[in-house]
Amino acid sequence: MITSKPLSGLKVLDFSAVYAGPICARMLSDCGAEVTKVEPLQGGDITRGPHGNSRIFAHFNAGKRSIAVDLKAAEGQKIAKALIAQADVVIENFRPGIMKRFGLDYETLKQEFPRIVYCSISGFGQNGPFRDRAAYAPIAHASSGFDIAHLESQGESQTRPSVWGIMIADMLTGSYAFGAIQTALLGRASSDKGDFIDVSMMESMISLIPGQVQAAQVEKPPAAGGFHPISVSDGFVMICIVSEKNLQGLARAMERPALLQDERFGRTQRHKHMPEFISEIESWSSGLSAIKCEQALNDTGVPCSMYVAPAELFDHPQVVSRKVFTRLNDARGEFVIQNAPFHFSGSDTTTSTEVPELGQHTDEILSTKLGFDAAEVKNLRVQGVVG
Repeated sequence: MITSKPLSGLKVLDFSAVYAGPICARMLSDCGAEVTKVEPLQGGDITRGPHGNSRIFAHFNAGKRSIAVDLKAAEGQKIAKALIAQADVVIENFRPGIMKRFGLDYETLKQEFPRIVYCSISGFGQNGPFRDRAAYAPIAHASSGFDIAHLESQGESQTRPSVWGIMIADMLTGSYAFGAIQTALLGRASSDKGDFIDVSMMESMISLIPGQVQAAQVEKPPAAGGFHPISVSDGFVMICIVSEKNLQGLARAMERPALLQDERFGRTQRHKHMPEFISEIESWSSGLSAIKCEQALNDTGVPCSMYVAPAELFDHPQVVSRKVFTRLNDARGEFVIQNAPFHFSGSDTTTSTEVPELGQHTDEILSTKLGFDAAEVKNLRVQGVVG
């Protein structure tokens, strides 16, 4: 069994909360980094919920250690700075300017700690007229052009932007931050200097619509190929016909070679006749179950998939084979969280089954990392600096 972790020895200080910053830090932890989560005394990260912990908190923070510190207090700021002195990476997702109030911003720290890699995650970035605006994932979806691009892809019958229950911007921005941190660490290896990383949710979402951005720059943009759910007897199947080879496979699966001679369905004309093309496919697929349709298309090499509900993932053969989930069993009951969505052949990136309680490691960190004795720790608790 592989037990080595690729980022073992890396020390990360995570000031972030909610989703984007915490998932970035958790993936660093999955890869072996020692991640210390700095949380406010009252309630900690908001995703802990009213009972102090939750399954969603576990998903984003498994494997981390927690120290509860009042960053508004001068002594709390000294503790945070002392921890930064021992860290390789700092992650924060406060509104721009908040860390500067605490004296913990990159410009202040870099003079004393030139090797620090400091990553700031925000809705709109650290500069520009929108920098001080509050933002959550749906705000980034709306402001980036993504929502309108998605709306336009739904056809004229839909006139209202989508209601979002999936926080795409958070997960995408956290992933970009994760990659950017690795890049900065590689740069530090050669220059011996750290760097400041400014990652915005808005720009992360813009990166998802390159075709629409290019189309918006020309007077008569070419029609974009749409992918439509295909009706079957018990639901829908997604089919992607992109190449001539895909179309040939579709014709074989349907046992309709004449499909290849129909000029309406060739690569250059298909977008103009998409309703007819879908109708032609559904005249065949509607008599099949999703399983039978997917199998027939897979047998001829057509990219396709049945639609899978989240509850069906736990027993999905591909998910089980790839060991996508790690199982936890604690005060929240037994449940699973997803491992990092990448695999190494020579090292382990499985997430930890340990989820920290708020301030669980405060005493340990203060004593072993910063050298405080028991009386000093007790005094800081009495003063309300740590918890």
